Amino acid sequence: MQIMILGASRSSVFLMKRLIEKGHTCVLVDPKAQAIEQQFKLGILTIDGIIIDIDILTEADIGSMDIVCAMSDSENQNIMASQIARDIFHVKNVYTRVFASNDYHLFDDAGFLSISSTVLTADAFIRAIDGKLKKEDFNGQCMANVFGNSIAFTVLEMNDSFAGAKVRDIEDTEGRHIFGIVRHDEFFTTLPNMKLEKGDKLVLAERKV
Repeated sequence: MQIMILGASRSSVFLMKRLIEKGHTCVLVDPKAQAIEQQFKLGILTIDGIIIDIDILTEADIGSMDIVCAMSDSENQNIMASQIARDIFHVKNVYTRVFASNDYHLFDDAGFLSISSTVLTADAFIRAIDGKLKKEDFNGQCMANVFGNSIAFTVLEMNDSFAGAKVRDIEDTEGRHIFGIVRHDEFFTTLPNMKLEKGDKLVLAERKV
């Protein structure tokens, strides 16, 4: 399938790698799309530009896409881009990344599927707390099935030396993605520019084979 990804977030880069493995063709639209492609060597088509710019989307031939995924780190831009894809370019399958945990499903009424990473994480923890995992499988970690992929979510105490650093500056040597943080008993989905604070706990996500 021809799949257009709008926005070069960490999640979208991970998704493109998985889609390419499955034999799909990906097109990335982002102000730094070409630089992202070169950095990660994805082997995809790229268009540099803002994801809500109609001229840019026309140049990218969005109307010919089988699927469009709006996955930037801006919820508002994702929603706007999804509406443009559906209403102006008549794309039938539009998926939208949102962050709100309470009313995100209301966007489904607009005609595109909204996916909340915040809710996916919360559901994973609830399954662990409810005892749906075997005891030996739960040791600061829980599993969730996301689009047919087994994802392990691990909670780690953060070293205080990382306080003040931005999420994008923290690398995990085991290939896990910093999906969120727990701060003062509240869960927050991470954004690249989010600064870490003393006492934060990191929620890491890793695909299990």
